[in-house]
Amino acid sequence: MTDFLLRSRYVFGSLVAVLLLGLALFGERVSYEQSIGSFFADDDPVMGVYQKAAATFGDDNFVFLVYDDPEVISPAGLDRAAELAAAVAPEKIPGVLRIESLDAMPLVWALDDVLLAMDKLPAFAHKLALDAAKRTVKNFDLRTNTMTVSGAVRAADAQGLEAIKRRLTSNALFKGTLLDETATTTAVLARLKKSHEHNVIDTIRLLREQADAFAARHKLARPAVVGPPVLLADGFAAIEIDGRRLAAVGMALIALVTLSAVHSVWWAIVPIMAGWTVWLATETLLHFFNIRLSLSGGPLVAQIIVLTMPAASHLAIHFRDNRRRDSDPWAAGRLTLRTVWTPIVWTAVTGAIGYGALVTSDVLPIQQFGAILGVCTLTAAVLVMVLSPIAMLPPFPLEIPVREGSQSRVSGVMNRLTFWVHRHPIRVVAVVAALTIPLSLGVFRLTYETNYINLFRPQTRVVRDYRAVESKLGGIGLVELVVPIGSAVGPEVVAKLNRVGSTIASLAPNDPRAIAQVISLATVLDPDGRIAALAPDAQARILTGKLDLIGVSPQASLLRSFWNDETKEARILIRLLEQQPAATKAWIFHKAEETARAAFGPSSYLTGLSYLMTRTTEGVIATQWSTFGWSAAGILVMLALAFRSLPLALLAILPTLLSVVIVLGIMGWTSIKLDIATALVASVALGLSVDDTFHCLIQFHKQRKTRGFRKSLFDSYSVSGPGVLLSSLAVAVGFMALRTSEFEPFVNFGTMVAIATAGSTLGNLVLLPACLTLGERWRSRRRQSPKPPVASSSGVVTP
Repeated sequence: MTDFLLRSRYVFGSLVAVLLLGLALFGERVSYEQSIGSFFADDDPVMGVYQKAAATFGDDNFVFLVYDDPEVISPAGLDRAAELAAAVAPEKIPGVLRIESLDAMPLVWALDDVLLAMDKLPAFAHKLALDAAKRTVKNFDLRTNTMTVSGAVRAADAQGLEAIKRRLTSNALFKGTLLDETATTTAVLARLKKSHEHNVIDTIRLLREQADAFAARHKLARPAVVGPPVLLADGFAAIEIDGRRLAAVGMALIALVTLSAVHSVWWAIVPIMAGWTVWLATETLLHFFNIRLSLSGGPLVAQIIVLTMPAASHLAIHFRDNRRRDSDPWAAGRLTLRTVWTPIVWTAVTGAIGYGALVTSDVLPIQQFGAILGVCTLTAAVLVMVLSPIAMLPPFPLEIPVREGSQSRVSGVMNRLTFWVHRHPIRVVAVVAALTIPLSLGVFRLTYETNYINLFRPQTRVVRDYRAVESKLGGIGLVELVVPIGSAVGPEVVAKLNRVGSTIASLAPNDPRAIAQVISLATVLDPDGRIAALAPDAQARILTGKLDLIGVSPQASLLRSFWNDETKEARILIRLLEQQPAATKAWIFHKAEETARAAFGPSSYLTGLSYLMTRTTEGVIATQWSTFGWSAAGILVMLALAFRSLPLALLAILPTLLSVVIVLGIMGWTSIKLDIATALVASVALGLSVDDTFHCLIQFHKQRKTRGFRKSLFDSYSVSGPGVLLSSLAVAVGFMALRTSEFEPFVNFGTMVAIATAGSTLGNLVLLPACLTLGERWRSRRRQSPKPPVASSSGVVTP
């Protein structure tokens, strides 16, 4: 087999090169699922409830375009609001479904004035007046009619303007939604189409472009564009931008590390060529099978590149070490392939099983991540083995050759380190324990991140926009309660909705700003409470008339957002502060649902984008320990099969487990929260770190059968040790490339995996040989200890 690979190296190399070129020119690129649904399985009940609410009332894909204008309540100010609304209207931006702006909103108290006056008319006159009002409302001009904000402002004098301003800034339907309490900040509210009906990234980009151009024309400060769809769009945009950039940076850094370590361009080409081919092939296959990645797949591209490094590093180090003993490259190549192919196969299969264990997760992105990496691990190992003979026997030299009989300086350092560890194993174990135990206690301080704003770096636009808007309009996070209201909307229903809304709005667990606003059908029908002050029969008449008027007005869609006459359900929208602790959000969710069920029955339920985004992170965190357990169990079984010894397998997995515990402890002590990416650190670090363990122990285990312990330990580590150092350095550097990402979870993910890799390297090179030495000393003492004398049946004692 080894001779076949060496002789066929140009054939295999040419095939891989042609495949790579074809994929680069004609291969497809992976796309990302730009919706919250990509985090959930199709049959997930949480997603089912959200889709049910969306089908009943429409999606809550709301985007706020917020800008400062000191003259909002003026004809010129409302003209500007209308201009921005027109610029982002559905006919200009296809992803927009509907626009709400201050200028086109009805003057709700004026409508109540008309209804209250009409209710005093005789029955026949009341009916005639209501029919006339319906015709008027159906056809009135939103710009000039005095029943709208724009028309009323244009018809008012200075004193009237102040009165309108006071009413607007105190009315629950306007305050905190379209206007701040000082009437100097206003918002245009865009409701987007369903996520699968448009490209969310493009829609948000167009909204920002139009808003920025509008502000530039009027010399206003740049508007803020916020809302759950913005968070998702910016997250996916960061993935698409970062993915290829990080892959390119990772490849460059890995090539630089390999080149500086082994002084061979060919050995730098092998992992890059293999990783690039696997990456492009993976993207093409995902596109062919119509598999779209979700947000957690962000580090996937960079990691596919890194997967090739352990095999390539050990092959390169072994080959150059064999060349020092034998000047014949063919002989050195045969010996290298025969020596290294066994640990490469074991590590590839074990790594695939470790990553494959992630499919046990209940979270769809984690399942994707594990399945793809499992397959890519095997593929990368095969490609590296196939391409490595070209680096051993290249068509022309691109390296600084080693001298026969020379000694590697890294091997010399490794020998001295192994010698010191062999002499002081107890000291090594004690020092490791003294360092790791305090660090590992940080695991108990781990918390998880549900504030999606914190997933972005502070300097990004979305973070600055959210902070500005939530300081002026209050929280932008949206959740919704869906409640059954019976056959008709009457005074009792409105009163009950008011009570539930007031109870929820008064919830203030830690921050009085925790809940910014609660809006329901009661807010639309009786925002000032004037109708509720009337007699029950008068309330019923006026509410019926108001429903009829709104139903034929241009604002009819607003009514349908809160009430569905077919399903007899109402929706209560809760706006809460997005930037607050996970425990606070969970408490608000629980109390809000509890309040609704107490008033409307157990069929009431809570859903919404902010709720789903919180559940997504909680789901990732909840499954991280189970997936880590399955990964560890699968790897332990493979180690036991490889070494045919459970004690040795347990010893082999110890450095990796310690490195994982340490990195999680560091996260706890440094307050780095678990999120959609960092929750994968444990499983990924486990899969990467066990590669070096295999290379160290398989060489030792093989030599131990024919040689003494000391010689086997020194000989195995003199070659495997430098390979471990090169592999770990390349992997760590490759993952540190993620620090250039604008998405904070990927920054932390890359950093923590790099730290875990460094920790497992120290464990494999220091702790593992120390434990092996202690085990050998214990066995030697057992063999040398004299057996106790045994008395025979005749009473004679024999030694």
